[in-house]
Amino acid sequence: MRASKVVRWMLVTASLCTLSTEAALAADWAGRPNIILCMADDQGWGDVAYAGHPVIKTPHLDAMAAEGLRFDRFYAAAPVCTPTRGSVMTGRHPNRFGCFSWGHALRPQERTIAAALKTAGYATGHFGKWHLGSVQKNSPVNPGASGFDVWLSAPNFFDNDPILSREGIAVQTTGESSMVTVDAALRFIREQAAEHKPFFAVVWFGSPHVPHQAAEEDRALYDDQDKKRQHFYGEITGLDRAVGKLRAELRTLGLHTNTILWYCSDNGGLPNLGSTGGRGHKASIYEGGLRVPAIIEWPARIPLPRVTNVPANTSDILPTLLDIVGVKTQADRPLDGISLVPLLDGTMTARPKPMGFWNHPTPGIRTPSAEWMSELLEAQKAGRDITDEA
Repeated sequence: MRASKVVRWMLVTASLCTLSTEAALAADWAGRPNIILCMADDQGWGDVAYAGHPVIKTPHLDAMAAEGLRFDRFYAAAPVCTPTRGSVMTGRHPNRFGCFSWGHALRPQERTIAAALKTAGYATGHFGKWHLGSVQKNSPVNPGASGFDVWLSAPNFFDNDPILSREGIAVQTTGESSMVTVDAALRFIREQAAEHKPFFAVVWFGSPHVPHQAAEEDRALYDDQDKKRQHFYGEITGLDRAVGKLRAELRTLGLHTNTILWYCSDNGGLPNLGSTGGRGHKASIYEGGLRVPAIIEWPARIPLPRVTNVPANTSDILPTLLDIVGVKTQADRPLDGISLVPLLDGTMTARPKPMGFWNHPTPGIRTPSAEWMSELLEAQKAGRDITDEA
């Protein structure tokens, strides 16, 4: 064989191998589900129309519940924000990772679900409330240090036109808070879809946490209520509207069938305003402080709607998702949650492991998002380097 033919044969062979590898990777990515975790802030179990609330309008969450797997006994790992969010990130009980109440930072030593999914080729993004530590650029516990490639995050709850941290740089955003959060997530999702790369997006809303400031179109739906309820109910409807936009875009992009969309709240409902579905409310260890709405939509694996009364909680999210994707958990990091894959497949009729709850009454560091992010933005404009807990 002449040298020129040999070279051509080698080039063709190399090209075919490259194409074969790319095709195999594309097929592998196509087989892995995209994952979106949505979490409301202070939405009680009964603060949705599908649970029988007589006033609140949540058509998109109602549609999720009617088409996916609805949990009627789903619990936050704790009756307040930070420990629950940490349980999602780690699959562990808050006592294990040291977030005993709100305002305690997640330990840098913890292996997060974002870091684990990155090992499986996932692009990772966090959008919205963080509340697991600082969102400054050099923080060892910001979303980037916790495994997220892309992030637009707030240190705590946030309202309309929020100042958020984009990979450690404070940026002024405009719009209703839930829609700002979803729009940021959708930019990330579109980018990954264009590259045919599986993604993991955490979408943590700032609603309906106080102070309640509903967009006018959402508030106006509740003109017959007192002012507090107009804005509280309106924030929930605004959040629902953002979820609707997210679901619609997944269909437009052709991602709906093989995307896991998991929705829940971080703790039980608010006293006096919220509908908790049981005794107690946020910050109490009773049912009303822990039971939250939860739904999973994943048509590829859950083709028919179901309702389950099997108890589950936020610590189950990590082991379930890693089981689905095939990522092994660390032997030196015992998990408190369990894989719910048998429940998704309809073979789990009872929980095989008990759930334990505990609440420490002493809060951690107060993180007033708006004030600290405003200070950080002003410092950036002035060229000053400041150190705080934002």
